Amino acid sequence: MESRKYLSAQGLLTLIHEKFTKINPPRTITKRSEIELVDCLMSGLAMFSMKSPSLLQFEEYSKTNDVIKRNLRTLYQIDQVPSDTYLRERLDEVDPREIRKVFKCVFAQTQRGKALEAYSYLDGRYLMPMDMTGFFSSSSIHCQNCCVKKHNKPQVILLDQIPKDITLYEKNTYLFCRNAYLSWQLFYINETEKMLSIDMKLPPELKEYLFARKRKNINATHVKLIKEMITAYHENQFNNKVTYYHNMMCAAIVHPDKKIVIPLAPEPVLKTDGATKNDCELNAAKRLIADIRREHPHLKLIAVQDAIGANYPNLLELRFADMRFIVGVKPDNHKDLFNLVNNTACQEYRHETNDGKTHRYRYINGVPLNSTACFDINFIEYWETDKKGKVKHFSWVTDIHITNENVYQLMRGGRANWKIENHTFNTLKNQGYQFSHNFGHGYQHLCTNFGMLLMLAFLVDQIQELCCELFRKARAVFRTRIGLWSRMKSLFTEYIIASWDDLFNAIAYGRKEAPLVPNTS
Repeated sequence: MESRKYLSAQGLLTLIHEKFTKINPPRTITKRSEIELVDCLMSGLAMFSMKSPSLLQFEEYSKTNDVIKRNLRTLYQIDQVPSDTYLRERLDEVDPREIRKVFKCVFAQTQRGKALEAYSYLDGRYLMPMDMTGFFSSSSIHCQNCCVKKHNKPQVILLDQIPKDITLYEKNTYLFCRNAYLSWQLFYINETEKMLSIDMKLPPELKEYLFARKRKNINATHVKLIKEMITAYHENQFNNKVTYYHNMMCAAIVHPDKKIVIPLAPEPVLKTDGATKNDCELNAAKRLIADIRREHPHLKLIAVQDAIGANYPNLLELRFADMRFIVGVKPDNHKDLFNLVNNTACQEYRHETNDGKTHRYRYINGVPLNSTACFDINFIEYWETDKKGKVKHFSWVTDIHITNENVYQLMRGGRANWKIENHTFNTLKNQGYQFSHNFGHGYQHLCTNFGMLLMLAFLVDQIQELCCELFRKARAVFRTRIGLWSRMKSLFTEYIIASWDDLFNAIAYGRKEAPLVPNTS
């Protein structure tokens, strides 16, 4: 059986190789022994494509096994396989935005192949869930772009008097209190919820700063400095553990009835030069929205996000980008909205589906998101009751006008947000992609580029599973994807493979038996 030419492994990898050759190397090759950048990029992609558990193992196998070297040349067009050290050095220099361009080309080829048409969901638009995930974490290795998480970070609260009830405050909290006799006192609520008095001599800068300063003379700048001093004292006393990490903001085209997702190029979550605070999910989402609209200016999208995205700046960015949205909301985080809905007459609708579930909705159009922003939205609250009486409850805001005819589709679109977590992140973490493994950090862009190449390998696999009948035949032989990856690796390391079609045909329909002939030369 032959595969679809342009949406098969051969067609997609040929396209990627062509685009990689157009990336200008950050350094000029001066030695004949230096390896071309395209070979480094394709080697990194091949490592993730073949689900190698480590960079060192990939190098050892490719250097010592002539069969693997021939297969890498035939299937991935790699002339020279770099060492693990050299590969890290070269990929560390590459701007991740160059790799991002390749995602656009692969996606465009998928569009031309009419593969995206089956994902059209509502009014000709495509559902696009967005969420953040981590792909690197270390307590020691870090760079200037790493986000930093300080464990056991204290909370500092200024009070006008010593509290009588400390149960109102959480553990690991400093209470900086005004005292009629001692002027100021510092207390610490420890892990056992006991309030300990801290000698003001211990943080000497704090005592000197507050000398003869009254509570009424402490302004916001003073409060900030006081909190920084107490936090520094705490870190010095308790030797706080620090974790350095890299995250990425991801988006994918999904459909509620399909397991396969089509990931778009991710957006790294990084601290920029000179930044003192971590980059956050909303900032990364803002950049990702702008990138997707620039790369796909005519793609009709419905952004789907969890409750962290239900704020005025984020929804305004989606509106400016001409993206419709379905975003989760929660009573605790959107009190004004829920108070308004609870005190306003809403439209109600109820129906049952063939699976025996009862669906009940309460919705209203054209209400303000909150009491401060002049931004109107449409609100849906939904209850699902199954045959056993178990109830699930969700609520969303959207800019799509809600009616009895489309509320079921809007509900399913909102619930499709779990596909970015389950069918993307969980697949990468639990289906052989080694997503949680640290392949290298580097000094500039290595960690980010490894994350980009891994997502590119995942995109190629997803397009094959969607569009390549031969790949689907090979996939159907195994209960899990890990089984397919294991068979592919075993054949890749033991047999000279002339084409991807031969590899998948051998897996799907079997291969001729051949005796084991040792090399006695």
